[in-house]
Amino acid sequence: MRVFMIAAGWTALSGLLWAQGVWLPQSMLNDVSTLNLQVVRQWTETIGLQQARVTEIRYNSWEVVNGNLVVIPIEAYYAIPASVSGRVGAVVIAHGLGGAADGSTAARFALQHGVAALYYSGPGCGQSGGRPFTTRLLFDTIPDPRGSWFWAHAVAGSRAITVLFTLPNTDTARIGMIGYSAGAMATLNVNGFDNRLRMAIAVSGTGGLRQSADNGSWIVHLLRASGLGPSSPQFQRLCDTIDPIHQAATQHGATLLINGAQDEFFPLDSTLNTFRAFPTNQPHRLLIIPNWDHGLFTLNLPAPYETFDNSEFANARIDAAVQFWVGRFLTSSSNFPNVPNIPTASLYEYFGQTAMAAELATSYQVVEVHLYYSNDGSWLYGGQRLQDRSGNLWYRLLTNLPWGSFNPSSTAFFSEFRLRNGLMAPNFWMTSVPSLPSGFRPRIRPMPNPPRLEGDVDGNGCVDDADLLQALFAFGASGSNPADVNSDGVVDDADLLTVLFSFGAGC
Repeated sequence: MRVFMIAAGWTALSGLLWAQGVWLPQSMLNDVSTLNLQVVRQWTETIGLQQARVTEIRYNSWEVVNGNLVVIPIEAYYAIPASVSGRVGAVVIAHGLGGAADGSTAARFALQHGVAALYYSGPGCGQSGGRPFTTRLLFDTIPDPRGSWFWAHAVAGSRAITVLFTLPNTDTARIGMIGYSAGAMATLNVNGFDNRLRMAIAVSGTGGLRQSADNGSWIVHLLRASGLGPSSPQFQRLCDTIDPIHQAATQHGATLLINGAQDEFFPLDSTLNTFRAFPTNQPHRLLIIPNWDHGLFTLNLPAPYETFDNSEFANARIDAAVQFWVGRFLTSSSNFPNVPNIPTASLYEYFGQTAMAAELATSYQVVEVHLYYSNDGSWLYGGQRLQDRSGNLWYRLLTNLPWGSFNPSSTAFFSEFRLRNGLMAPNFWMTSVPSLPSGFRPRIRPMPNPPRLEGDVDGNGCVDDADLLQALFAFGASGSNPADVNSDGVVDDADLLTVLFSFGAGC
């Protein structure tokens, strides 16, 4: 009876909270009494000539299962420079799909930026509790959208802020959050519903999931691997509720959005629409990286991917942007005394050729200016350095680009400024808001080896009799075999059960 009453109480509370909105009340997120903070182990991490104190911890968060709030333990690693004795700024770090937290990454971030860092594993990832992560959990939104893993990941990030509030070295007025990919989505959501962040950095993750799927982005592969499609009610519910686009207008802390111009999950138009939705009462800036994507460009691949390793170019910009945003808002570094204005970019005709210009009024030293452009749906970008200058305007008159092919009606373009606060200060980059042609639709590169629907032995997107028969005929086979759906090297009962449990999915 007692167990039933507790379960019924949780069900009633969950229903009440869902009636009040998607996200939990701030008072519930802030509640230290439900945190159950535990120290697992402690050690010192040495990186180069520096040392960081690292603590592996567990704390409680929530996920929603069948409409019920369920308490789950979250694995996290807290790192702080060993030289710190007082209060410092702190950053929550959120990973992407398939990731997990580790102490070394937290230590490196803390030492690089002079802050405390708390890196947590999302629900069902690493040593965190909750349902084991699968792509299907991303779209577990009916009847309750809070069943989505995206929801639980964001809530775990918010609870990480609560952990930081309990620790003696935290300057609670200087807490930020940074995330990559799905972690960037969590970061934008947390910065939208949690009022405790001073700054947020979203790397390779935005809102606008419905628009992204309509453009044929790689989120369609995740849907297919879950037996769904862009029109499925589960995905539409996700887009209507958990999509960070709904939290864009309520960002509490200063927001930096970093994304590749060719990101296959979060295309350029989704990035632009998310950025435009940010509130004007908080600083927000944009860094678009030309010829960079969601990670495929770290590889050298043949057509139709047409990729090349541009990671050195991209990582320099990402690292510098993070250093700028953390330094400006969490450490008050003298290297970053202000947030520069958003640059502008323009194309105009000059004797039948395309001339380029970029403008920025700033107290920072302008090291160099580029304008990047693409007239093939943001597939590949060319670039021109603008070296001629008139006041705050940098331009190039003759670029040997015919105006008929490179103009605002056919070309996506943006400017990039490389800045620094004096000769010895670190460089950082900032870009204008991209200009997109009317009716712009990004070209999305194909995904190498896209994930298959569980149990779909023949790969036709439907788990049916043909898959079951193929698994039965291959029963007992070892080595590489499409019927070995769990990839353990043998076709056995586990593979048959996977096909049976998934039977009918995607059909």
